[in-house]
Amino acid sequence: MILPEIYPRNDEQIHQCLFDALIKLMQKTPIDYISIQDLVEEAHVSRSAFYRRYKDKYDLLNQSYERILEKTLFTVNQGISWREAVTKIYEVIQQNVIFFKNAFESTDDNSLKNYIFDRTMRLESEILKKAGIDPSSDRVQYRLRAYVAGGLELTVTWVKSGAVFPLEELVDIFVENVPECFKEYFI
Repeated sequence: MILPEIYPRNDEQIHQCLFDALIKLMQKTPIDYISIQDLVEEAHVSRSAFYRRYKDKYDLLNQSYERILEKTLFTVNQGISWREAVTKIYEVIQQNVIFFKNAFESTDDNSLKNYIFDRTMRLESEILKKAGIDPSSDRVQYRLRAYVAGGLELTVTWVKSGAVFPLEELVDIFVENVPECFKEYFI
C-alpha cells in the first residue's frame, strides 16, 4: 500500500505549507509568540527545510508579503493604475485583518511593519529614479520618508481598528497625501 504524500517536496510547496501554517497560527497568536517549532509542526516540514529557506519566522512573513505585493501593488507595472494597485493590496489586508493585526503587533527589527517601510521606500525611490529624480537627495528623502511613514502608521491604525473604515476613503486619503512634487509619478 502506498501512503499519500503529506509532506511537501519542492521549494514552492514548502513555502506554501509554511505560509499556510503561519496564517493559521496567526489567526490566534501574534507572530512574536509563534515559535519555529510551532510553524514546522503545523506545516509538516523539518526545521532544516525551514532554515534552508528563511533566516527566521519574520523572513518567512516578509517573503510571503513580497508575494502578495507581486499579485497586487506591483501590477501597476502591467498597466493598472496606481490607485487600483493600492486598492488591491488593501483589499488583501482587509480580508486578512486578524493576520495583519497580529503581524503588526511585532516590534522586532525584522518585523513586517519595518519590512513594509523599507520595501515601500525602495519601490518609490525606484519610481523616482526612473523619472530622473535623485531619490538619495535629502530634499527627496525627507518628503518620501514622511509620506511612507505616515501611510504606514495610517495602515497600522486601520488594521488595529479592524479595517472597518471604508477602503475607498482610505485610498482617497493616501492619494490626497502624496507630496505634490511626487503626484505625477505615483498617481
